[in-house]
Amino acid sequence: MIEWIEYLARLSVSTIVVSTLIFTVVRALSSQAPGRLGRFVSDLMDALIYAGILVYLVIRPFVAQPFYIPSESMVPTLLVKDFVMVGKFNYRMNEPERGDVVVFRAPDHALHPGQVPGKTDFIKRLIGLPGDVIEIKSGEGVYLNGKLVEEPYLNSPPNYNMKIRDGLVYEYDAVGNVWKGGEGMKHEPVLDEEEANRAMSEPSQPIPSGKYLMLGDNRPASSDGHEWGLLDEWRVVGKALFKFWPPGRIGKVN
Repeated sequence: MIEWIEYLARLSVSTIVVSTLIFTVVRALSSQAPGRLGRFVSDLMDALIYAGILVYLVIRPFVAQPFYIPSESMVPTLLVKDFVMVGKFNYRMNEPERGDVVVFRAPDHALHPGQVPGKTDFIKRLIGLPGDVIEIKSGEGVYLNGKLVEEPYLNSPPNYNMKIRDGLVYEYDAVGNVWKGGEGMKHEPVLDEEEANRAMSEPSQPIPSGKYLMLGDNRPASSDGHEWGLLDEWRVVGKALFKFWPPGRIGKVN
């Protein structure tokens, strides 16, 4: 059952168009056949054609789309093999809000081996908006404009330190190792001593206009904005609204 849901959720527009053409031909042929069987097949093809056009060419591109959870990066909020409904219309009317669980088109440099550039979506929580000053302290959590943010959806706090400077994210540990992400870089070691010292000692800077900081709820095990940098706002696909599969997991995404 799960495999069928995932397959239907991932069908491409070209596949739907070809299928619709095939159904149309079958309908035309069956409408000429005499008797109840011909009428039944014709009515069935009508239903499939209209459903395909409505769901895949209207609802999915503009209103809502199912999304499969492939990894543990959002545990405990979302588990592997959960299916969520993503509302695309929400952000046509309103701006994303801090704390939203968001599906977005992943930057190419954030992808894992085997993932397709330009066609892979991620799901994370929106932590930082333009103008926010964000700092992450290992073992503590996210500081927003100098105040620790309460995050009841986490199982454990982050195991890294992070600041934002000049539009890049800098992660560092207790012994002075520093990495940076953004502008095509993912968790790249900072070898310049002066740059590394600035990242650790100087304050975090506001998130630039048109950018978001996205983090997974499973902070110690999520490849997210703390590794590959800030997200361009145009990459946002929609807001995760509710879980609809498996049945025991049905509920709102908070």
